[in-house]
Amino acid sequence: MPVNDWLENFGTPIKPNDLESPASALVTFVERYAANIAKFIEARRGQNSELVIFKFKTGKPQDAVYPIQSVECIGVRFIDQIPMPIVYILRDNFPDTDHQHLTHEGEPPAICIDDRTWDEARLTWTPAEFIDRILSWFCRAAYGKLHARRQPLDPVFIHSFFRFFISRKVLNTCKNLDLIAIPIQECTKSFRICSIKDLEFGKPIIPICIISYTIQPDKMKRLTSLPSSFDSLTRLLKDRGLDLLDDLRKLISIGFNNDSNFAWRINSVFGVILEMPIIAPEGDKYNGTDLRAFVTDKSIGEIAVALGVALNAESDKGSKARFVKSIPPCEVDQDALNKITVQSAEVQYEFDRHLATQISGRESVDNRKVVMVGAGAIGSHISDCLIREGRFQWTIIDDDCLLPHNLARHTCYKNDIPQNKALLVARNLSTILGNSPSVARSIPANVMTCNSARQEIDQALEEAELIIDATASLPAERYISDHDATARRICIFFNPSGDAAVLLVEPTDRSLTLRDLEAQYLGLVIRKSSLKGHLTPPSGTYTYTGSCRAITNFIPQSHVMTLSGLISKEITKAVDYEESRIRIWSLRSSGKVKLLQPAVSLVERFESQDWTVTINQGLIRHILTMRETKLPEETGGVLMGIVDIPAKQIQLVDAAQEPPDSKASQYGFERGTSGVQEYFDHVSDQTSGQVRYVGEWHSHPPHVPAQPSSTDLSQIDWLSTLFEIDNLPALMLIAADDHVSIILANQQAQKLNIEECIFTKHSEDHAS
Repeated sequence: MPVNDWLENFGTPIKPNDLESPASALVTFVERYAANIAKFIEARRGQNSELVIFKFKTGKPQDAVYPIQSVECIGVRFIDQIPMPIVYILRDNFPDTDHQHLTHEGEPPAICIDDRTWDEARLTWTPAEFIDRILSWFCRAAYGKLHARRQPLDPVFIHSFFRFFISRKVLNTCKNLDLIAIPIQECTKSFRICSIKDLEFGKPIIPICIISYTIQPDKMKRLTSLPSSFDSLTRLLKDRGLDLLDDLRKLISIGFNNDSNFAWRINSVFGVILEMPIIAPEGDKYNGTDLRAFVTDKSIGEIAVALGVALNAESDKGSKARFVKSIPPCEVDQDALNKITVQSAEVQYEFDRHLATQISGRESVDNRKVVMVGAGAIGSHISDCLIREGRFQWTIIDDDCLLPHNLARHTCYKNDIPQNKALLVARNLSTILGNSPSVARSIPANVMTCNSARQEIDQALEEAELIIDATASLPAERYISDHDATARRICIFFNPSGDAAVLLVEPTDRSLTLRDLEAQYLGLVIRKSSLKGHLTPPSGTYTYTGSCRAITNFIPQSHVMTLSGLISKEITKAVDYEESRIRIWSLRSSGKVKLLQPAVSLVERFESQDWTVTINQGLIRHILTMRETKLPEETGGVLMGIVDIPAKQIQLVDAAQEPPDSKASQYGFERGTSGVQEYFDHVSDQTSGQVRYVGEWHSHPPHVPAQPSSTDLSQIDWLSTLFEIDNLPALMLIAADDHVSIILANQQAQKLNIEECIFTKHSEDHAS
């Protein structure tokens, strides 16, 4: 429609004094302060709105990107029900630029001068700012700088009153489904579009038959007007290479012939959803899709009659479809098509793995299978965080049930008490990503169980690509570390006071296990002054039943959320790289977070009489350095480590320097006792009793191999007598020029090759 005709039909001219605010304020400002930019022409009132018309100086340069004139006629419309003013360009041949609103057919083009909502814009809205935004739009248009690279080519509809939410799966198969619109809340116009097969009994529904189309990038161009009739909708699609009329004729013909659900479909409201690629102004396609929907006010059957492929059924025939096939087809009733109105609808994808991946800033979906053992505070928060980034297919293992005190630090709620935690966490993860069965499943059992769940647990661990220990249990962590599954392991936990979090990540080849990383972590706790009190039990606890074991620590939820977020971020980085990691985050009372990220050392393993002794190369270097500083004399001290008697494993954690009352020479060494007990107490306090005295170490002079001398053998006999009390083998470490040897249970332990340090099954899989 020509602009002059639109103005004539708009309403009645009025005097400036008859304008209401803010239209009146805009005219007053222009006449008093902006006469050099704009000139008031006239005002009109009609269609529940006021229109103020100006001649506006655009300030265009000589070589403008678009053919904008030096002076453009604009109309500012203030609509009663739409607070944000609309700026029309009142020129018939105004160029089709970026950032124009979609308007109804026949309306002039409207420029988008503000990307804020009215609730935000009104806080600072003044006539001066408004005029400045219009001038800025013309300036940016003239220089071709209107469009942000990743914005959709088209703006949001001005007059869109419906909102649809639909999953990608439903959208991609909607031609084969009976779709229904379920109101999300009463008295709203927001609907969830789904298959009738997914309908919950008793839910109010609106039958709707939807066809979706994907517009190819080479056919994509900006929508300039909002179709108001079925005829204009078909022309819009035709212009983009889609023949809606031909598709409808074919689908309706097929339905009449052999579609058992056709009676339901033909009486449904008809809608079209368009998937349009996001195209940048320079023509590049970005990783994004713009969704638009249009809904008619007539049923499929009424549209079919207008298309000439159906007739209204005679009332006495009692047809459930109310329509019969027209044989032969009649002529298209163009007037009837023009009378079928079309309403726009906003469409958004439901939150799924693909959308979660996009929003988290990644390009590829992460479908790796993860088993998480432990569904308590840290497990529930970590999994909740990672699933919202689209990460992993989850199996949750835990035999514990949710109790009232758990709500202080868990992602579940009061109504979930006293259900199994694994079941609850898995259900929540699935709900976040649209109830997809591939998101999460649960195994409500103890990971170390010997009952009927054993086979299911083992199968889940063997199929996993990553295993996360979130149990905060030493037996469980070591069981998970020793399991024959090939998957890489991660261990996460809070310290007892809840002001620090720890992450241990194995390398992908598992040349280091959680046991090895645990030993190196505890070595840091012993030696780092910044970790003083890190594992000290809290001063207060809460007893939630009468049992002596029914206690929990005082840890605020704010700490849990903060630390869980930090761990989650590091997990997303760690799993994409091969190397191992140790990370320790400590919260300060000031709110600052200190991160400790030490280098991780490889390990050497020694075997003797079914016992395995493991020492990391960092500790070996520490021992060799202590030896070097004392040369040419010998030196030595006590060894501290982790002992697992059932597994017959000793992990060496720390080696103390010689006590000051020791006796040393070039030919021998006798360890003193001064300060040794204090050192034992320090180690025990710092590690909460996890690390203990396991043996002795001493050095040999230069060029002397790390073989036990007769004196060493005598000391071994003495150590054996001492350790017999605890049913442990005596352990001695000898440091030579560039290596160490282990004497265990009166025998020199055999050093294992690196290949022997990796589980046999994993080695075979890796080699294959």
